[in-house]
Amino acid sequence: MQDRELYAAIPGIRTPRRVGRVELRLAQGEAHVHLEHEAGLEWPCPECRKPCALYDHQPERRWRHLDTCQYKTILPAEPPRGNCADHGARVVQLPWAEPNSRFTALFEGIAIEWLKVASQKAVAGQLRLSWDEVHAIQQRAVARGLARRKEENLEHLGVDEQSFTRGHRYFTLVNDLDRGRVLLVAENRTGESLDAFWSRLPEAQVQSVRAIAVDMWEPTSIPHAATCQQPNPRSSSTSSTSPNTSPKPPAGSAAENTNS
Repeated sequence: MQDRELYAAIPGIRTPRRVGRVELRLAQGEAHVHLEHEAGLEWPCPECRKPCALYDHQPERRWRHLDTCQYKTILPAEPPRGNCADHGARVVQLPWAEPNSRFTALFEGIAIEWLKVASQKAVAGQLRLSWDEVHAIQQRAVARGLARRKEENLEHLGVDEQSFTRGHRYFTLVNDLDRGRVLLVAENRTGESLDAFWSRLPEAQVQSVRAIAVDMWEPTSIPHAATCQQPNPRSSSTSSTSPNTSPKPPAGSAAENTNS
């Protein structure tokens, strides 16, 4: 197997794309796998998927792929732009990476697996990345997960705040207690920290909430956290609140306070 065939197989480069040449840069500790494509092709518009003639190419970009032994593997390529009759010139969607990412999907997948067991700082050190690069990989993974999330009933929720670093700095967590997953991580521990969560839920999900477990910190107690409205409230114990607090627990829910 020749080097071009090898490096086409490793990142999964398939027709109409191909490996033009492989360049080993020993001094930099990098293997550059230059990608190109066949001539005379039509490209699907990323907006409407209609086939389009080639318009031009963007300047060369580079993507970090999984390492080849001790060498970083870099994929340089000039992304083609298709000429769509409806949307104009658009950069073709590349199969090995997301738009605006400089890492292949396989590389980002490895980074996410590491992030499950180590901090962003530790992963950055092991993969020879900056903290910002690792954080961006994590943000893209979260966005993909949220895009795949289905609209399901959220019958039992947990609201809690956690401190981080030194001093009184907190973030607010909302958990799906039935499925054991995090639904929201928001800055601070105020009633406003939960606004983004309730506002983005479809009405059917809001109405599906039956019980919310919160601690006794007043801004995130039930009168603040449970803003969903249902008839016939069946709340159990709630913390004391001032006259200026938010509405009562969601009607039709069994509101539960728990000390954390």
